[in-house]
Amino acid sequence: MGGQTVMRRALQIGLPILVLGLGLGGAGWLVMNQKKAAPVPSEPFRPNIRVVTVAKQDYVPVIRAHGNVRPRTSVQLMPQISGKVVFISPALIVGGLFKEGDELVRVDALEYELALKQTAAEIRGAQANITNAFAQISSAEAASAQAEARLAREEAEAKAARAEWTLLGRSGEPPELLVRGPQIKEAKASLSAAAAQDKAARTLLQSSEAKLEAAQAASEQAQLNVDRCVIAAPFAGRVQQVNFGLGQIIAPGVALAHLQPIDYAEIHLALSLEQFDHLKLPKAFRGGTNILGGPSVRLSGATGSPGRWRGHVTRTTGEVDLSTRMMTLIALVKEPYSSANDSNGTALSFGRFVKAEIDGKPMSKVTVLPRSVMRGEEQVHVYDEGALKARTVTVAWSTRDVVVISAGLSEGEQVALTPVEAFVEGMRVIAGEGSDE
Repeated sequence: MGGQTVMRRALQIGLPILVLGLGLGGAGWLVMNQKKAAPVPSEPFRPNIRVVTVAKQDYVPVIRAHGNVRPRTSVQLMPQISGKVVFISPALIVGGLFKEGDELVRVDALEYELALKQTAAEIRGAQANITNAFAQISSAEAASAQAEARLAREEAEAKAARAEWTLLGRSGEPPELLVRGPQIKEAKASLSAAAAQDKAARTLLQSSEAKLEAAQAASEQAQLNVDRCVIAAPFAGRVQQVNFGLGQIIAPGVALAHLQPIDYAEIHLALSLEQFDHLKLPKAFRGGTNILGGPSVRLSGATGSPGRWRGHVTRTTGEVDLSTRMMTLIALVKEPYSSANDSNGTALSFGRFVKAEIDGKPMSKVTVLPRSVMRGEEQVHVYDEGALKARTVTVAWSTRDVVVISAGLSEGEQVALTPVEAFVEGMRVIAGEGSDE
């Protein structure tokens, strides 16, 4: 029992020492006989990119804007006379369309027609007085001629009597009857009466002519009032608002309706100053001058609604809005409510919100690239013999989809479409096959 105990004790102590010794020996052998691995060279990472080749071309920028369709003006329809409304045109309803010269409203004309008849009677009376005055003048002129002839005859006889009185050698003043004194006085009195009659007749003529002129003016006014009983359309237009009804008594100065002319429609387009710089506009447009021969404008429904219309730029408002820093361009569309204006027969209704496109000033020998090539506002990455380099360019025009570069790139150069993270000047990249766009 004692021997076994000693043996067990020896194993408990010696076995761990043996295992530890063997482990230390094996580790030393491994250290002395380990193999050294040779370093393997590795290439730096080169990202794959897509590129586009630079090609010079001519380009016409398209200026896009939005605006509301408006009438050129709105006119209040007002009567010029008072009276009862006896007729209203079926077109005189809100939204109704009418032509120039159409009868819109008629007022009871009986009172004005009676006034016209009265002035006609006054004209006839004045004309009769004028005829009478001319007759009196003629009579006075005849009487005056007779009196002058008699006076001349009597004065001649008186002269002969005086001569005979002298030849007979008689002294003193000859008798009054001998020298025709009473006859001469009577002839002079007849001449004065004829002159007075002529003056009275001419006074009557002047008065009658004045009355005739007044009667004719009154007749013209009465005829004008009769004509004004029919209110005709001053232009082809649309009814915006109606404020009266059949049988109503109307008076001058009271608006019956609001009318909008439909010969043209106006579209007010707000553009930035940069967009204005690219428009091909005469200098006169800057000051608001109305010019009908401006650039053409293509219009379409802003919400995808049908309708395609064409118009032209006519003027600007001539000032920059202080709040938006934009200027308003005004375009005209002829006959907006005509079915012939649009291929689909869609009217360009007032109040419609539309999109507008205007061709700008042509650009020559520029580069048109996708907008994705831009790195910042003025830089692109140029691919050259496997390396990527930053290049500063001049952007002449840009949209949501493309950018137009006027300087900084040469024909045939390749520009990166793919953005590169952690870009380093001259970094090596790989341009994939078939990546030109």
